[in-house]
Amino acid sequence: MPKWIIDFERGDSSLLLTPDGSIIGSSGNAVIAINPDGRIEWEFSTSNWIWSSPAVSEEGIIYVGSSDHYLYAIKSTGTLEWKYKTDGSIWSSPAIGKDGTVYVGSCDHFLYAINPDGTLKWKVETGDEIYSSPAIGKDGTIYVGSKDHYLYAVNPDGTLKWMYETLGEIVSSPIIDEDGTIYIGSGDYLYAINQDLSEKFVFGKIDGIISSPVIGSDGTIYIGDMGGNFYAINQDGSLKWKNRICSDGDCEIFSSPVVGKDGTIYISSVVSYVVYAISPDGKLEWTYSIHEKIEFFTFSSPVIDRDGIIYVAGQDGSLYAIYTSSKGLADSPWPMFRHDARHTGRE
Repeated sequence: MPKWIIDFERGDSSLLLTPDGSIIGSSGNAVIAINPDGRIEWEFSTSNWIWSSPAVSEEGIIYVGSSDHYLYAIKSTGTLEWKYKTDGSIWSSPAIGKDGTVYVGSCDHFLYAINPDGTLKWKVETGDEIYSSPAIGKDGTIYVGSKDHYLYAVNPDGTLKWMYETLGEIVSSPIIDEDGTIYIGSGDYLYAINQDLSEKFVFGKIDGIISSPVIGSDGTIYIGDMGGNFYAINQDGSLKWKNRICSDGDCEIFSSPVVGKDGTIYISSVVSYVVYAISPDGKLEWTYSIHEKIEFFTFSSPVIDRDGIIYVAGQDGSLYAIYTSSKGLADSPWPMFRHDARHTGRE
């Protein structure tokens, strides 16, 4: 059952949790901050729609991109710290390095590194638009996909480390395993790539990937596809199980799952359900339904707090806080979209 539901304009980005427990998300062209009790603290408006999911630094600065071409840095009070203009819409979600550098892709084909004061550190050009969100490895390497079919690895100084060609456009965001393996969805395949550019495995063919993968505490990789199928994949690339999570009408999975501390996997979906809870062995445990068919797809990936509350935005114009039995995130290398509840995108 829900803890609370609040109404706001359609939300397309995923929610984060600040260290003080506030929930940060987007509503149309605005960034919103919400108290744990469901009261809106503040709103900050950009000039166009927000698809990018926000990230928050240790100092409480919120970073988010907008379709108005700007990367915004917003203070915890909801006022502007600075903004940096790119030459394209920003759908990519920012990642935050250990030194405070902010990394984000733009539809102008560039990956940007922005200093904490809002000045440009460097930018690297790819061959097409970047919808994928960067991931940062332990050594500071930045990984990001492009619609040009390539996964890019960029050194912290902005020099190109390597490029890996896949068979399709990359919209999914890369994640990093404990041993440095990079997982990325592209077209109809999930790729597992070693640091030396050799392939650990390629899993497929599946029905189109926009969702980004996550990792369970036992090393299982979870990902959804555009056919409404949800996969659990072993470390050797073999299929552990597959579950079609809905059976009526279109059932495309855009969002990424989150793995709870007890191993339960939660995924937001389409049609009439906001959240599905799936056991580690692939059984559907429960669904939370809004009882009305959502006209649009749910892009928002869920986040879970230490009390077991799942937060997710629906395109029905509501934000949901839902009770679960999972008390926080799984102890794994990458248990949710953007790695952690602050969305740092950093290993």
